[in-house]
Amino acid sequence: MGGIEKALISMLEAIPKDQYEITVLLMGTGGELESEIPKHVKILPLYGCEKTVKERLWNAAKSGKFIQVMKICWYTALANMTKSKFKKEWYYAKRVPPIETEYDLAIAYHVPASLPVVFVNENIKAKTKIAWIHSDVFNYVKQLEPFKDFYDVYDKVFCVSKYAMKHFNELFPHLKEKTSVFYNIVDKNQMDLLSKRVEGFTDHYNGLRILTVGRLSPEKGQDIIPEVLQKLKSEGMHVRWYCLGDGDSRPKIEELITEYGLQDDLILLGTKNNPYNFIRQCDIYVQSSRHEGYCISLAEARAFNKPIVTTDFVGAREQIETGENGFIVKFDANEIYRAVKTLIYHQDLRLKFESNLKRSNVTTTNEIKKLFDCVG
Repeated sequence: MGGIEKALISMLEAIPKDQYEITVLLMGTGGELESEIPKHVKILPLYGCEKTVKERLWNAAKSGKFIQVMKICWYTALANMTKSKFKKEWYYAKRVPPIETEYDLAIAYHVPASLPVVFVNENIKAKTKIAWIHSDVFNYVKQLEPFKDFYDVYDKVFCVSKYAMKHFNELFPHLKEKTSVFYNIVDKNQMDLLSKRVEGFTDHYNGLRILTVGRLSPEKGQDIIPEVLQKLKSEGMHVRWYCLGDGDSRPKIEELITEYGLQDDLILLGTKNNPYNFIRQCDIYVQSSRHEGYCISLAEARAFNKPIVTTDFVGAREQIETGENGFIVKFDANEIYRAVKTLIYHQDLRLKFESNLKRSNVTTTNEIKKLFDCVG
């Protein structure tokens, strides 16, 4: 499931409901995690309750909002004609009337080059506005170019890791003074409780279990796993690899599973609302991402003291120290294979990593104070 969405829900849960009124404005309704939003949080669909533009036009016409009808028609046409992602996002924002409520704080909480960056600037009145950077902006350099003026308007920019902030400051050096780190909120005690509420693995496998958690998508890199696992199995290693999550890359990964003959060895578990017992029960955790911001699933694996192999994305070095509590390697099948093989053959090293992780502090619930400081 989406890491950004999970991070948002953790933050919403950490905000005292008796002190703050919270509204979440959704770009689309019916998502897998929508039911996880705390009950006291008000949910509003950004585009209204209508499912289609035609329905939106009809309802606006019935209400006598003819200027709104013209706006929807005009900006929908412009959005359909342009090939520019930025212009498309800007036209979509123009289709929606400004929000009448004035807020103390408004947050653009999505990827760096996307609709919320425009919408919070253009359509929402607030005393303070924050842009939230979840990703490595070096992967969005071209897309971010037209968004630069919008970032100038924000009062604060939060980045989810030190490396993410470093890259953001290199791209936007003039915004350095209002940029700081806000780690995704992770509550180790809560995860421990949740892990006991669900069943984990049910296949009664008696070898070593390797686990990777994340939506099945190119940036998460699960398509490299079949090649790595085939190398391990060819050397007679008694291991089974599980991928928890679902997404657009599933058909490609299934093809690779068949190509490498790994139908019994690489198991796609699909989406799970509660992944924590799977993490608790695995023997080795592997994060195969091509790029990340901070990576919540890596933090979750640390919380359960799992020996870790992770690729070298932004934020990995803030969580893992190679040789002490895990391995950081390049996104390369041979490097991942060698690191996993080392952990399989050396139980003493796995125990060392587990012991060091037990002594580290994963919980980041105190980060929420930074948000309260912005409200005043």
